[in-house]
Amino acid sequence: MKKDRFVAFFDAVMAIIMTIVVLEFVIPGGSEWKDLNVFWFQLMAYALAFFWLGTMWINLHSVWHHVETVSREILFVNLFTLFFSSLVPFLTVYVGRNLNEKIPQILFGTDIAIIILCNMISSELLAKHNDDVKNRINMLRKTVIIDEGITIVGIIIGATVFPPAVMISVFASVVFLAVAFGFKKRKCNKSAA
Repeated sequence: MKKDRFVAFFDAVMAIIMTIVVLEFVIPGGSEWKDLNVFWFQLMAYALAFFWLGTMWINLHSVWHHVETVSREILFVNLFTLFFSSLVPFLTVYVGRNLNEKIPQILFGTDIAIIILCNMISSELLAKHNDDVKNRINMLRKTVIIDEGITIVGIIIGATVFPPAVMISVFASVVFLAVAFGFKKRKCNKSAA
């Protein structure tokens, strides 16, 4: 199968997932600054989820740019990626309304960890079927393993000591991925020059 149809489908679903959280915001009851208190945590959780999903989407596009063919197994793994990504809006609202509670934080972090695992499996399958991806797989492995490690550490700390550590770890992942792929792009541009 050619990649274009799947990439268009993936992009459309991700766009919906990334924006639907806004519809779940609790609208403040008043018009004073103090009435916005409940909104700030929701906005923070939304921004974190939006930029994590956006960073994932950007990084996936850098991988998919080198893909020529797509197998059924790759389609199914990415369908699981979309399924777990579609849970992000619900979990974002849940964690935004319960910032200091373990269960919402653990569920949010676990969903993120599963999405990362799906991306790891997808990258390995893509490398198996596409030579250009195979040439880049070592960098991908390293970044995905570090991303998963940061998230798992956040889940452990969140479950045992400090629940917001989960969201902090997801924020750290966003920063790490943005820096790692930005550095990789600069390195590739220098070697091409």
